[in-house]
Amino acid sequence: MKRSFYSFTLLEVVISLVILSLSLAGMLRLLSHSQSRISRAEEQWREMHMLTLGTEYLLLAGSEEDLHVPDEVFPYPDYLISCTVEDAEDLPEELKNQENQLPLKKWTVSLLRASDHTERLRVIIDRFDYSEKEAAGEAQ
Repeated sequence: MKRSFYSFTLLEVVISLVILSLSLAGMLRLLSHSQSRISRAEEQWREMHMLTLGTEYLLLAGSEEDLHVPDEVFPYPDYLISCTVEDAEDLPEELKNQENQLPLKKWTVSLLRASDHTERLRVIIDRFDYSEKEAAGEAQ
């Protein structure tokens, strides 16, 4: 009885190891890119959450005199919330100077990195200024 015994040659083993190492390298590269994308997405989400938190507080407080977000509401020492309020510009002529119209203000809320004061995110909100209506109502 003849036994047929087949073994791999050195060339076949080397080629299979090269294919295996290339596939493993591709997988590791894919995993490292995925990890960096996940960390960037997490940072973007965290910063958007901080900006939303500060914006909600400022809009609910509603006062143009005090545009500061307290530390109890915004507990992130590495970031700051900055807010400016100015009159809205570039309104169509038919919307300007109408009777009993509330003035439209533009609120610009920015998230700044505390270390170098670079702006990370910004949101611009157009909002009616109800304080003038309340002041006119008190004067009557």
